[in-house]
Amino acid sequence: MPRTITLIDVDRARESALSGDPLAAAERFRSWAEETERFTLRPEVSRAALFADAGEYFGYAGDHTEAVRMFEAAIADGGPVPISPRVMLVRELFQAGRTDDGIALSDELRRERPTAVTDYILLGSGFELIGENAHAQRWYAMGLRAIDSGAIMASEFDYESLLIGRQRVRSNAGMPEDALDAAALAVLAQHVAG
Repeated sequence: MPRTITLIDVDRARESALSGDPLAAAERFRSWAEETERFTLRPEVSRAALFADAGEYFGYAGDHTEAVRMFEAAIADGGPVPISPRVMLVRELFQAGRTDDGIALSDELRRERPTAVTDYILLGSGFELIGENAHAQRWYAMGLRAIDSGAIMASEFDYESLLIGRQRVRSNAGMPEDALDAAALAVLAQHVAG
């Protein structure tokens, strides 16, 4: 008889990854998602989310090829996932050395205009991670514009994250300071003083 996977099981697997064993957690998530004869899922546990969790933890463990495969499986499944697996896939494509594929997917996402602030933050930081400052700045700036226009909702923390990220990559690229950079530096100074 198949074992039923609950949100408690998912939380425990994540805790084990945080305690230093991301590979074991990744393999557990992959098994739960793929081995349908051994595991059934409670309605609140989506197979796509399990694939995405597996991808995230394979990435943390350094197996970027398998992480890419897991995010592709999450996308193919089409079920609900808290963070877009396409956004996470961009980052893993970069980590797997498939930069052109990552840029192509990111361009596709840009044309679609993501509706979650985390997408802008993750894409900006993903490009920043590989030293693509121009692309990173574009994603941070697009996120700020989307918030300012009311197209997406965001917390103050999210807004500041985008603002500071934009300033950081502009500084790294040697660009002259502008008004948004000054605002980001003021936020940083406030946090240091506070």
